[in-house]
Amino acid sequence: MKNFSIRTEKFQKCTAGSLPVLMVLAILAFTYPVNGQTLYKITDGTLVKVSGTSNLHDWTMLSKSSVCEGNFVVKDGTLQAISSLNFSLPVATLKSKDDLMDTRAHKTLKAAQFNKITFKLIEATVLPQQKMINAVGNLTIGGVTNKTTLQVTYVLTNDKSLIFKGSKLIKMSDHKIKAPSFMLGALKTGDEVTIDLLLKFKKSDIIPTNNNTK
Repeated sequence: MKNFSIRTEKFQKCTAGSLPVLMVLAILAFTYPVNGQTLYKITDGTLVKVSGTSNLHDWTMLSKSSVCEGNFVVKDGTLQAISSLNFSLPVATLKSKDDLMDTRAHKTLKAAQFNKITFKLIEATVLPQQKMINAVGNLTIGGVTNKTTLQVTYVLTNDKSLIFKGSKLIKMSDHKIKAPSFMLGALKTGDEVTIDLLLKFKKSDIIPTNNNTK
């Protein structure tokens, strides 16, 4: 019993002395980038274009106010992996040259209830030689979320910015959205719309963690 008490006392002292070290290691694990990941955020030069057709003419809406950030692995001047990415576009920032069209479009997209279009990455495959990314994620429009695929090209610039370019054709009916009509039904828009993305990323001063943003 005496020897057991001595061993117990030594274990308690050892554990107590190790606690500060364990705490420091735990803090470092949550503070420093994991596997070379770096947090990037979009900056000036980003543009989202939504375009479609109607029985009278084509139409286009633009926004420069999207929010997007992701954890990227860049090594030796090459994008090697994307561990997370979250994109958000305020519906009200989509504008055309026609105020009436903007009002109808925002209403059609249910902006009063669901004020953002979002995309949350599930997985991404980076093809460095082709400078291409195959992404799978959840696209939410008008409160309806669908799993979708997206293929984009990328460029790593001299100032270490990353520029993504991509285009996606979607059907509004897949998100339970009825294509709007104008002028008492004289102008009817098509169900299909094309989303063109030009996303310019720069390194963030915020050190990333394993958790997805937003």
